[in-house]
Amino acid sequence: MRKSTPIFKDYIWGGTRLKTEYGKQTELPRVAESWELYDASILIKLIDARENLSVQVHPGDEYARANENGVGKTEMWVILDCEPGAFLYFGFNRELTREELRERIENDTLTEVLRALPVRCGDVVFIPAGTVHAIGAGIVLAEVQQNSNTTYRLYDFGRTDADGNPRPLHIRQALDVARLEPTPLSAPGRGEARETPDFREERLAACEYFTVDRVTLSGTYRRTAEGFLSVLCCEGDCTVECGGETLCITKGDSVFLPAGSGEMTLSGMGWVLVSGE
Repeated sequence: MRKSTPIFKDYIWGGTRLKTEYGKQTELPRVAESWELYDASILIKLIDARENLSVQVHPGDEYARANENGVGKTEMWVILDCEPGAFLYFGFNRELTREELRERIENDTLTEVLRALPVRCGDVVFIPAGTVHAIGAGIVLAEVQQNSNTTYRLYDFGRTDADGNPRPLHIRQALDVARLEPTPLSAPGRGEARETPDFREERLAACEYFTVDRVTLSGTYRRTAEGFLSVLCCEGDCTVECGGETLCITKGDSVFLPAGSGEMTLSGMGWVLVSGE
């Protein structure tokens, strides 16, 4: 069992809330992403979007293996906080043809056919590979995904990089992989909550790549898993005990437990995301 040592990403759309509210210590002026788990089959991040992210899409496994020498990217988001009126883009609001999608990218009207999805704290958004999407401004979220960073940008709101150059788009690849029909909002494997006086456990998603549970603590919670587990503290304070070791974590901290670690005990007040294979 070990506490995470994050990797920080200073993208142009990021803010400072991961530093000021989630305890991330770095000399970077802003932290767009904090990579909490990056050396496993899944990648777990905290993301602070001060501005809109680019409109993008990720390939599935078959396309990624054939064209990127890697795996695809299916992901999910849990909204940790957001400003009033915040929204994200999630797929299309109607079915498109590939020709119309190309034309809308070229004539700067792509956002007219994207589904704008209002969000609030606690919402869960599951994004299968091929779904065109973008995190909107004013949102802080946790992301659980396949361990892949292959991203195809369709639109970037006219932004430029630090040298004043437009950031590259990947139109051909995006057109190859984009799902042209609206994507269902439901997350696969989502289940009913299990409640006791000490905790509330809710399965948020379960797919072939990962499982994610939200555990709200008011006492003690125990769990044993065959594979590895990641515990990300999203609010409050928590003690993690496993294999004779004890770690204390608070908002923004995460702990990794390798496969075969045995029973894990969480105790405290607040809520955590427990993710695994």
